[in-house]
Amino acid sequence: MDDGRESESIVRLVFDRVSGMTRMDRLTAPWRASESDLERLALLADRLKSGEPVQYVLGETSFAGLTFQCDRRALIPRPETEELLMEALRRVQTMRGDSSLRVLDIGTGSGILPIAWKSHGPSDEVHGLDLQTDALELAKANAERLGCAVDFHCIDILQHPPAGGIFSAPFDVILSNPPYIPQADCVEMLPNVLDWEPPSALFVEDDDPVLFYRRIIDGCGTEGWLTPGGLLALECHRDATEQVADLIPENWSGKERLRDLQGNWRMVFARR
Repeated sequence: MDDGRESESIVRLVFDRVSGMTRMDRLTAPWRASESDLERLALLADRLKSGEPVQYVLGETSFAGLTFQCDRRALIPRPETEELLMEALRRVQTMRGDSSLRVLDIGTGSGILPIAWKSHGPSDEVHGLDLQTDALELAKANAERLGCAVDFHCIDILQHPPAGGIFSAPFDVILSNPPYIPQADCVEMLPNVLDWEPPSALFVEDDDPVLFYRRIIDGCGTEGWLTPGGLLALECHRDATEQVADLIPENWSGKERLRDLQGNWRMVFARR
């Protein structure tokens, strides 16, 4: 817990869960914890004290107005990923018209991006892919629980995807928040991230921290993953957006780096 404000927020979430009431409800209709409630609070407090993130302790988290199941099989959603989603949705309004879009999320984890996209564009054909089968199981469970028809696929994009399949036709939108943290950055990270979240979704080797972006951009262009005029939306390390943008061919249009709400360079957008 970084500060008093964060601690207060975590305590509120825990009490919301155990009481089944909002903070306002507890104030207007005073709530008294039963013995079983107290036992549950003690168990949750022990898990938090061990450093386990509150999202894993509660088993859920909010993203783009939806509640997702959340556990150690996948990363905890960050606010900047929601910013990427909302900016991408804004940018496709000019290309949507009356037609549906074909959308792909690469490195889908718990499925937050494609599921949230589908909730905003119910007529779109939406896919998510990941290499980790346990993360895909979580993504499928989230999609089913939220009633969003998203197709998930187990594919390693660093290998050449099999002919046909989801890449047999180009996508109108490709989103990705791939692993992008260099191993050297471990020393700056908090234990509640290092000790709990899946390393395969966080880290890349120091000698090639943009390998996923290079592969995605190459696939979009030379292998036809992205339709001409289609939108590519990438979340990046705060120190790597310029390097990622430089990988995008000069003949693409609308290439742009954006800052997140914290003022960090975080996103790269372009149209093939």
